Amino acid sequence: MRIGQHLPRLCRLWFAALALCAPALAQPLVQQELDSLARQLQVQYRVEDNLQARGCDPKEGNGHCFDASLSLELPVDLPASGWRLYFSSTVPIESDGSALFDIQHLNGDLHRLVPTAAFKGFKAHQRYRIPFKAAFWSVSESDVMPNYFLAAPGLAPRTVTSTEERIDPDSGLHYLPHAAPFTMPAQQRRNPEDQIPQATAAWLYHQNQTLAAAPAKAGERIIPAMASSQPNGQRLSLAGGIRLVATPAVEAALARLAKLGVKDDPAGMPVQLAPSATLHAEAYRLDIDDGGVKVSAGSGAGYFYGLESLASLLDPATRTVPQGHFEDAPRYGFRGVHLDIARNFHSKAMILGLLDSMASLKLNKLHLHLADDEGWRLQIPGLPELTDLGAYRCFDPKEQQCLLPMLGSGPSRNTPVNGYLSVADYQQILLYAQARHIEVIPSLDMPGHSRAAIKAMLARYRQLMRAEKPEQANRYLLSDFDDKTVYSSVQYYDDNTLNPCLDSTYNFIQKVLSEVQAMHQAVGVPLRRYHIGADETAGAWKNSPRCQALMKQEGLADAEQLTGYFVQRITHMVNDMGITAAAWSDGLSHVKRQALAPRIQANIWDTLYWGGHNKAQDFANRGWDTVLSLPDVLYFDFPYQADPKEPGYYWGSRATDSFQVFQFMPDNLPALAELWTDRMGHPYQADDASPLKDGQQITGFQAQLWSETVRSDSRAQYMLFPRLFAFAERAWHKAPWELPYVPGRHYDQHSGHFDAARRQQQLADWQGFAAALVHKALPELARSQVMFRLPPPGAVIEGGQLHANLPWPGLTIQYRQDGGPWLPYRAGVAVKGKVEVRSRLPGWPRGSRPLAVASGH
Repeated sequence: MRIGQHLPRLCRLWFAALALCAPALAQPLVQQELDSLARQLQVQYRVEDNLQARGCDPKEGNGHCFDASLSLELPVDLPASGWRLYFSSTVPIESDGSALFDIQHLNGDLHRLVPTAAFKGFKAHQRYRIPFKAAFWSVSESDVMPNYFLAAPGLAPRTVTSTEERIDPDSGLHYLPHAAPFTMPAQQRRNPEDQIPQATAAWLYHQNQTLAAAPAKAGERIIPAMASSQPNGQRLSLAGGIRLVATPAVEAALARLAKLGVKDDPAGMPVQLAPSATLHAEAYRLDIDDGGVKVSAGSGAGYFYGLESLASLLDPATRTVPQGHFEDAPRYGFRGVHLDIARNFHSKAMILGLLDSMASLKLNKLHLHLADDEGWRLQIPGLPELTDLGAYRCFDPKEQQCLLPMLGSGPSRNTPVNGYLSVADYQQILLYAQARHIEVIPSLDMPGHSRAAIKAMLARYRQLMRAEKPEQANRYLLSDFDDKTVYSSVQYYDDNTLNPCLDSTYNFIQKVLSEVQAMHQAVGVPLRRYHIGADETAGAWKNSPRCQALMKQEGLADAEQLTGYFVQRITHMVNDMGITAAAWSDGLSHVKRQALAPRIQANIWDTLYWGGHNKAQDFANRGWDTVLSLPDVLYFDFPYQADPKEPGYYWGSRATDSFQVFQFMPDNLPALAELWTDRMGHPYQADDASPLKDGQQITGFQAQLWSETVRSDSRAQYMLFPRLFAFAERAWHKAPWELPYVPGRHYDQHSGHFDAARRQQQLADWQGFAAALVHKALPELARSQVMFRLPPPGAVIEGGQLHANLPWPGLTIQYRQDGGPWLPYRAGVAVKGKVEVRSRLPGWPRGSRPLAVASGH
């Protein structure tokens, strides 16, 4: 039967009025029965087949769909009653094949399963299977959302226990018990064209062999690498501390040294900060000899980075640093991290910890994504509804107290994925970042991705109308009651886009911007950049009388041009406040270059295999600040490897590991066609059709962590680290093996410009980087209790003997048989039964994700 997207709109919006949507059932539940049902109901979500699904809706998923099923089982009899099962699916369920249940799409990713009149109640230990078809494909356990919940009229909703997220005690990783394993090719491949190999133990074993180079030691290598490192073989002890007159510019770097055991001491080794007129703002020199340390720089940032490098050079065991001469300067002025705390909230403590890590890696921009469809996360004085309602998701169908429970947030307000930053929290983050020479770039996405704001301002409107204050009610209203346009956003919302034709829309934006700017000014941290978003606007506004009038007034041919109108108007509003505007590239693509202020930041999020290199170079040729945000390599919410147990979205890349990030050549984007494939594993061609003009260049690049599937601080850290180390390496340091840019050149996997000599040079550099990662960087993260990913080993069994290897030097390998104790691996050890392997960081208890090893012949 068709799903509930075809139900009357009244039924979809007021789905709490259950009698409107389905016939009443005879024996309604009482609270105790609903509680028991939630505790005992066993739910399983199983992907059946991505390859042979038929009858797909051609309007969804580009005509692709997959077969899947939900299964329900109860250990006791339970008569039919008025319960409903609510759950999230981030791809729309197109149809179901059950006569006993109906799956209905409500809005966004929220669905519900409703018993039909044919369902007479649960029979003990009988499994009820509901087959369905859903758009696109599903090959990852993280596609499955947690916290299915039951609701019934007049009763408090309850989360189904079998769908709650759990933590594996060995690896520390989250998992969902109701996600059935993905073990068959039809479950692991997205469609028949998918050629990405699964990251099995055997595949990793052979892959690790291709990364092998001469054994590397960490030596004096730090991350990111310095431009010039000339140690003389001697070492200087800092065990007695250091003596330095602290300034605000370097206090945070001294705090890191103190944490590593090098504290301020009047009798300590002298550290001199020496001004230099020849070094630019972020450059520095380090001279270390028997007499102490001299840091030369032209600014506070230069001194700060010099001391951060001193901390990175430190051997924690001996508290000594190498003597010699070291010089360094950044490759790019913009070295950013984007953190989404809107879809799922992440704590202030997590953000402060991330700022510490960014400082140690010399990253200098934090793009803080504070509002989206699923949440508004920054307190705005004068508009309390934005956080009172918009910062919370729960089961409130009328959305008077909270937003709908999207992304598996469950029925309760009291969950870690809910929350917001108070003004004081945000200002503390600003000051913390400033002390680490990091600029915070706030983003409150609009005109699309604005559902949280729209619903919050609608609640404000209703409250003020009840108080008979219509002028105040309409001042910040973001809803157009006369707009009858039916649309569906990329995330399947039908009500998430601001109307650019309402004066109240711009009143709201001006109010929010003014309050955010005031927060910055109050603590002496100027708001220099503001990111408006401007991405993924759906086909809204077409039937809005206000927009039809505005289009006539402005001479716009169709509603699609309203995005450009909005972006132009908002960027000028931001610029008039003395702030540089930033936006995603698709929104800016709607605007003529001359219509915008000459200073604007464009984040390029087109994939390389779809021509993203040309988009980036075209925008740079316009003279805009062009920041690479390419999904192929810079979306850290994507999986590390093609394994169903590796979490993350994968629409742009099935696997993005640390080595791929390390390989990135941002100065020569077309050349990456020689090294990488498209998202399905096929080679692609890159013709440099928009060559960079003389004098134009990329401004920098940014790592993105979107949080649709990132529900905890520890998961956010896992997705960021260690990839962020490789990101910082490329953002700060240009490697000698990178191909120089030649305008107009063609690249593919056979063009041969990245030759064998460069490959060997790259692998040797990688081994040095990986050694520094294992021996220095990761132990420091571990001491700070930061969750990071360790790569599983590669392994094969041949002739009854286990052979295993690692992609990084310095890790250790353990194995176990038939679920027994973990044992140290030694080459060629005899094994039998079910064999698993994992990697370990020496000295630390947690291991990598265990990986099963298939027996050979």
